[in-house]
Amino acid sequence: MTVGQLIEQSVAQLEVAGVTGARLDAQLLIAHAVGRNRAWVMAHPEFELGLDQLELVKDLMQRRAQREPVVHLTNKREFYGLEFYINADVLTPRAETEQMVEWAVKSAPKDSRLIDVGTGSGAIAVAIAKQRPDLKIMATDVTDEALAVARQNIAAHKVQVELVKSDLFESVKGEFDTVVTNLPYLQDDAELMPEVQKEPAVALHGGADGLDLYRRFLQQLPSHLRPGGYLFTECDPWQHAGLIEAAANQQLLLQQEGYFILGFQLAS
Repeated sequence: MTVGQLIEQSVAQLEVAGVTGARLDAQLLIAHAVGRNRAWVMAHPEFELGLDQLELVKDLMQRRAQREPVVHLTNKREFYGLEFYINADVLTPRAETEQMVEWAVKSAPKDSRLIDVGTGSGAIAVAIAKQRPDLKIMATDVTDEALAVARQNIAAHKVQVELVKSDLFESVKGEFDTVVTNLPYLQDDAELMPEVQKEPAVALHGGADGLDLYRRFLQQLPSHLRPGGYLFTECDPWQHAGLIEAAANQQLLLQQEGYFILGFQLAS
């Protein structure tokens, strides 16, 4: 069977299963099966797949039809122009979080300390480290599984990031000039797409209004952020007012506001 024929067959299978973006997913999974990229697959519809490749595609499409995320099938995700290893133990990095990296890269003082709290895959910390090798970066997470994924990505990108197992700041010592964090902020009763339900619940839910973990984080933060230091966070737009108010109670003043990303500075 050719790539072109397999794409059409796979698209039909995924559409019946209710998968949004079925054609893109089919192209990505077929590309993964043949060891190429999506552009190559689109340019070579006449390519004949071998039996082993066809069996792999069949398995991938069945799993995708059961709403397993593409990133869990390929174990690859691009973030800030870099490729990361991702599995079901960590939250999938999303494009909206790239603004946090951009702001941190621009704001962090030269040769200063930065911490990524709740690093998950390590994508934020690694992306910052690639752009700012002068920074001394620490990254934390509460699960060994997430730290294992972060460790793999740190090694793959050959950057210097210290990993610490910690529930927020509980095992962290010292002060930092910049803090970045993308803590869970979904409401506990939020309706989730089937694909999102496959991601780790510990990385998604943040209580009744989604901000429980952020409030606990903000109570601990002043002991670890130097006066004049920066904090960059992420939450849904409708949660901004609540997070801004909670931050103000800790003398953190809003400096930047994006659609998802907020930037604060601790009063000097």
